Amino acid sequence: MINPGSEQIRYTIERDGFLDVFAQVGATVFTNACGPCIGMWDRVGAEKQEKNTIIHSFNRNFAKRADGNPNTFAFVASPEIVAAMAIAGDLSFNPLKDTLTNDKGEQVKLDEPTGYELPPKGFAVEDAGYQAPAADGSKVQVLVEPTSKRLQLLDPFQSLGRC
Repeated sequence: MINPGSEQIRYTIERDGFLDVFAQVGATVFTNACGPCIGMWDRVGAEKQEKNTIIHSFNRNFAKRADGNPNTFAFVASPEIVAAMAIAGDLSFNPLKDTLTNDKGEQVKLDEPTGYELPPKGFAVEDAGYQAPAADGSKVQVLVEPTSKRLQLLDPFQSLGRC
């Protein structure tokens, strides 16, 4: 499972052909949002709260942050190690020493990771999702349903005069 960190990253990896590569190896690419960071990964079986171990490269490894299960042990590693473990399907796999069986039944080792630190064509995005604030916000209305259970409008502070 792959969760791009922003629309800029998602757009760039799509432009550079990586979304196709991820699909070829059976990865699921999620929307670039806060899902994994806030425990929104809907892992089947998490509701049973069984003990479980996962490995990921996003910076959240405390209780319930990865899949909503307080009994999941989540370990943070580099994207390269996470990819190697995902390909192997086994957390005991050592990519420096261990082999995998390919579709011809042959024992093979993963190549050492290679790549660029930054995309050669730079980052790109068509719509970063940013909307600049109104130059004059005095006429802007924020509408929130009175029955909303997620949002509420706050009353402005009362002026106390000079302190």
